[in-house]
Amino acid sequence: MTFLSILIIIICVLLVLVVIIQNSKGGGLDANIASQNQSFGAKKTTEIVEKVTWYLIGALAILCIISTKSISSSSSSQQNVTDQYQTEQSDNFDNSDN
Repeated sequence: MTFLSILIIIICVLLVLVVIIQNSKGGGLDANIASQNQSFGAKKTTEIVEKVTWYLIGALAILCIISTKSISSSSSSQQNVTDQYQTEQSDNFDNSDN
């Protein structure tokens, strides 16, 4: 569970950085990167940054779903242990009266 939380935090930070790089009007940090790297060209750099954004969003969504499933699974298993403990305690209490 801790591993998933750390991954989610890392992806969120990367997503923030990638979104800061791009600008919908073409004047963000992405434009500076494109002007320095002429081999890819501005259009290719914009496409790469956009793809990275979508991949990060997808990874974040999948990790959040997995995290939610694992939390609900651990909650139900903890509830089962608690119920079993309470049943044993009540059985012990009933046996001590005899």
